[in-house]
Amino acid sequence: MTGDRPGMPGPRLVRFVTGLAAAISIAIALTLPAVHFWSAWHREFATVNAEATLAAAEVSALASRTPGLWEYQEHRLQGLLSIGAEKGRRRVLTMDGVVVTELVLQRRQPGPEITASAPVLDAGRQVGRVEVTHPLRETLLETAQVGALALLLAVVAFVGLRLLPLRLLQRSLSRAAHLATHDALTGLPNRLLFRDRLGQALSRARREGGAVAVLYLDLDQFKEINDSLGHAAGDRLLQVVAARLAATVRETDTLARLGGDEFAIIQSGTRQPGDAEALAQRLIEELSIPYDLDGHQAVIGASVGIAMRGGDATASDVNALQQEADVALYRSKGEGRGTYRFFEAAMHARLRERKAMQADLRAALRTGAFTLQYQPQFSLAGDCVVGAEALIRWHHAVRGIILPEAFIPLTEETGLIIPIGDWVLREACRQAATWPPGLRVAVNVSPVQFREAAFVERVQQALLASGLEPGRLELEVTEGILLTDTDETLVTLGRLRTLGVSLAMDDFGTGYSSLGYLLKFRFDKIKIDRSFVHELAKGGDAAAIVSAVVALCHSLGIRSNAEGVEDALEEALLREQGCEEIQGYHIGRPMPADQIDAFFARRAAVETRS
Repeated sequence: MTGDRPGMPGPRLVRFVTGLAAAISIAIALTLPAVHFWSAWHREFATVNAEATLAAAEVSALASRTPGLWEYQEHRLQGLLSIGAEKGRRRVLTMDGVVVTELVLQRRQPGPEITASAPVLDAGRQVGRVEVTHPLRETLLETAQVGALALLLAVVAFVGLRLLPLRLLQRSLSRAAHLATHDALTGLPNRLLFRDRLGQALSRARREGGAVAVLYLDLDQFKEINDSLGHAAGDRLLQVVAARLAATVRETDTLARLGGDEFAIIQSGTRQPGDAEALAQRLIEELSIPYDLDGHQAVIGASVGIAMRGGDATASDVNALQQEADVALYRSKGEGRGTYRFFEAAMHARLRERKAMQADLRAALRTGAFTLQYQPQFSLAGDCVVGAEALIRWHHAVRGIILPEAFIPLTEETGLIIPIGDWVLREACRQAATWPPGLRVAVNVSPVQFREAAFVERVQQALLASGLEPGRLELEVTEGILLTDTDETLVTLGRLRTLGVSLAMDDFGTGYSSLGYLLKFRFDKIKIDRSFVHELAKGGDAAAIVSAVVALCHSLGIRSNAEGVEDALEEALLREQGCEEIQGYHIGRPMPADQIDAFFARRAAVETRS
């Protein structure tokens, strides 16, 4: 339970702690003197009893040896009573209570006393008694002193028990409140506090006039840095980014980390939209400066989305502003990144379309609206069909057939590529198991799908469920999978090779460092991108590149495959270059499963006759 202010104990908790501290303090103030008095009284009582018993024993011994004890031996009794005596009063009395003799060791003072008696015996018969009396004045004075110290200790205990727990509790509650409203890694406000600050900024704008701008910022290439250098370096990068952002914005602005590599800024009390545009430009320039992460240089960028409201904003604009800034950010990232975009009303329509497509994709996966088509792959060396590449198609109820390039990027962003890719893998293996022996099926693998922890197990399950021989499955991966160059990537490739699966590098030459990847892992096939094939007839650089790639494949013992071959001239040029496999419209368009079966049958008949 918390009080009116975050991090402050509530009144009920304060009363409870105060009452508990008071109870403990009262117990200390009462218990310590009571225990001391009880202990001292018992100790004094034991002493008095012991002295009375000893004195009575001495007097009894004298009585047994000397007749006429009471009449003639008073001086001897005085001597016996003084043995071991230090304080108080000792008396010898007859059976009738008559005092025979008395020894007073100190002047009697007012106050309580403690007395003990012991019998005086003569030949086993009691003839009198000895009484020993001690004053309790000293014990009471000591108890009073202990009580005073106990009271002082009780006061100290009350103050300590009242203040220390509440301070510790306040500190803990303050820490908890801070953690609830701030990002643990960067110390910046989190999404919850950001929303509260945005509501306050809009309220001020309504009262005082002016405008409020919300800037959403997302780091470009952060995932690549995180994967290649590790999560610790990624966390350090986020901390440095937060520091740079904090140094760029004004103290009156609110900078928050919304999660992952996404930040947000509330800018108010300025001239808009010019100030928001200037801030966005400064942020992009500042974050593009290289970073030194423990000796590794990292370069990232930033994309910014901006949404604004004037003095007529309402409370509902908190959600609207955040959504609009997010939409503008998505537009900025989609237009090449490293830039900023203001929200426009037309963006909402694109956002709704994107969300609708995402919902349709989920429904398509449930209802079986996806199908596979297969494009034949032809061996120039053997003049025969060697297999086919599986290509997914989406049969949309309204839009008809949708090609993968129109929806695969969205499935990768939303994670739907995992179940969709799993279905493609299982279905391709199932159908390829019915093809003539020796024909391979090629399946494209998304980087998101490849990085899934259970990917190798999923491949193994698809092979076991279909009965397809591992050597007939060819997985095509792009350079995006290898871009991170992590040990996990190479381990996964090695495990797939152990399964017996064939591995092909797709779109070779269009990435960043394809040759470097070949040094780290030996692929079974390299696929030459269609952009080079289409330029073959023109000669020049494209022909030189294709020739170099084919020669590289020959020297490394890797099969080469040219994509997008559309006519006999391109086929002839590739034969001259020594390319081993081709695929494209010239050989066969993508076709459904039943048509690819018929195609295989026709080609088998032709190859048998030849």
